Amino acid sequence: MRKLRNFVLTAMLGGLAVILPLLLFVALARWFAGLLRELTQPLAGVIGPHIAGGDSLAFAVAVAVMLAACFLTGILLRTRVGAMTWESIDHLLERLTPGYRTVRDTVGQLLGAGQGAGALRGEVALVRLNGPQSPVSQIAIVTARHADGSFTVYVPTAPLPTQGFVYHLRPEVVELHPEIGFEAAMRVVLACGSGAADLLGAEAVRSA
Repeated sequence: MRKLRNFVLTAMLGGLAVILPLLLFVALARWFAGLLRELTQPLAGVIGPHIAGGDSLAFAVAVAVMLAACFLTGILLRTRVGAMTWESIDHLLERLTPGYRTVRDTVGQLLGAGQGAGALRGEVALVRLNGPQSPVSQIAIVTARHADGSFTVYVPTAPLPTQGFVYHLRPEVVELHPEIGFEAAMRVVLACGSGAADLLGAEAVRSA
């Protein structure tokens, strides 16, 4: 009976390990598609009556138009005239629209477009929040370097790395790991630490 129970439990866990990531991916894809459809609905409503193919084709065309607009805007901003024009528009929006500056700065910091590395492009580090001699360390993303040598880091929490804490730390408690990619570090956080031995190496794990 015990062997049968162990067999059933192992089979269930094995199946769950395969199916659950697929379900989560499908749920995330549906959420993103819904958000994208909501954002493009006004444009799709304008395009729909002028093309054959129904709402699906109108949605696809609207997404393509948005991507093309982002690409062309990025090219224009690389020119002197485009940069000066956008600077004037940006200042006008900042004066006339409450909250615009907060949203702009938040998105810029997230993408690394402003000062600092940005949460999606920062260096991976191990930080010792309890002091340089502490045996406990945590994975962190460096989001800013300061003139005095200190760091601002984001410490994600498992299993949801979008939730975490921001710390301002002295350099002696921050151990940079430029050889580790952002995506690899986030995979370890999502897996609640599984794979840390391969990510950090045996020596780093022993010192952590």
